[in-house]
Amino acid sequence: MYRIGQLAELANVSRRTIDYYTQLGMLNYEKTGSRYRYYTEDALNRLRMINRYKEQNMPLNEIKDRLQVWKATTVDSEQVLFKMDKIAMDLKELENELMELKPLLDQLDEQQVKFAVKQLSVRSSSLLSIIAMLGLSS
Repeated sequence: MYRIGQLAELANVSRRTIDYYTQLGMLNYEKTGSRYRYYTEDALNRLRMINRYKEQNMPLNEIKDRLQVWKATTVDSEQVLFKMDKIAMDLKELENELMELKPLLDQLDEQQVKFAVKQLSVRSSSLLSIIAMLGLSS
């Protein structure tokens, strides 16, 4: 259990932000006999998810909807969603790195290009197999 200041520090957000998300219904807290609000590990995970969604420029109303959908499931869906979002961000970063690599590939001779493409093909086919196995392709 975390008091608001502890939670803010762990999630790297302000207390005011936590208050705002709480008012929007995106975070829940518990009250004990004292006047303090206590947040659980669930709130910390939600804050991390919110931050990740905000990094993707997702509007708060859409973030709230996503949090509601995952709240209704019985598995540790927030952890699953957090990891899936991390993978999506990693893939986007990889895509950007590949775009930066393209001008360098243009400078290679034909044999070097064939070797590079073969290496990339092996790795990408493995990734595509994993995505298909998980049913994540769109």
